Amino acid sequence: MPVDLAITIGSLDRRRSNHSKGRSAVPNRNAFAVPTDTRRAERASIDGRVRFREAGQNPFDAELFDLSSTGFRMFTFSRQTVGRRIWVSLPGLEPREAVVRRAAGDNYGCEFVEPLHPSVASHLQTKLGR
Repeated sequence: MPVDLAITIGSLDRRRSNHSKGRSAVPNRNAFAVPTDTRRAERASIDGRVRFREAGQNPFDAELFDLSSTGFRMFTFSRQTVGRRIWVSLPGLEPREAVVRRAAGDNYGCEFVEPLHPSVASHLQTKLGR
């Protein structure tokens, strides 16, 4: 069964064997199918690895696959709950505070507490774009 993904499955499989029992190692890119007319900012499909952490905790790895100036969508084996505050390290930026707004399996939709400047979001979308 072909899978249309631009991520390294090997690293996900390795993390799955270390951190997950029976959970899927493939991100569901359609987990949050939200009509684009309800969004506050233009989002772009990206392919990026980031680290994020909760207050006072060690960082976790995540795969980013959507990014806008107001938020992002990520895949991680670290269990998160809606409403939890996290800090995500985007390339070239200080860690940014975000709130988990949606959860579907290992896929999470997060909103930045302070939106990225549109030019910063555009730069990251270009740098990490597929």
